[in-house]
Amino acid sequence: MKITAIDFETANGNPASVCAVGISVMEDGCVEEAYYSLIRPEDNVSQFSYFNIQVHGIHPEDVEDAPDFRTVYQQMKPFFEDALVCAHNARFDMGCLKAACYNCGLPVPHLRYFDTVSLSRAMFPQLSHHRLNDVCSYLNIDLEHHLASSDAYGCLMIVAHSMNLSGEYDIEKLLKQNWVRIYRL
Repeated sequence: MKITAIDFETANGNPASVCAVGISVMEDGCVEEAYYSLIRPEDNVSQFSYFNIQVHGIHPEDVEDAPDFRTVYQQMKPFFEDALVCAHNARFDMGCLKAACYNCGLPVPHLRYFDTVSLSRAMFPQLSHHRLNDVCSYLNIDLEHHLASSDAYGCLMIVAHSMNLSGEYDIEKLLKQNWVRIYRL
């Protein structure tokens, strides 16, 4: 089964203010594709907050010539086809996807997804924190935290490590065995 990991960065506290996206895809146990794009937020959500800039380092001038969400959405859609999607703190990333679609008048994609925070809690209960950087550090996964492409890859590697540790390579069985819920967007 194809597993697609996604990560968004936002310009401000509005989930529709997406300014970067990273996607990593694993199929048949191999990382097949990766995608990254800066995104020029829509005018009504384009104000960059100091806090968000401090987190991800993306400034307004970095996205001046970037494609808008409508363009990036068309490039992202094939990664969702026939895939189970995951994100670390999936509520945030799925909220961004949904809000950006609503804000642009685009259809919200119908997809199934799970949260790798829940998976990491089940697989690595000895960790005191399950933040992406903490789990990746524990698993020796190189991570440039808050670079969307790196965060998506780190998320996908948590899934790969969980499969290897458990010996279960059917993602749906692995999630069921560990009581990790699959949601629908």
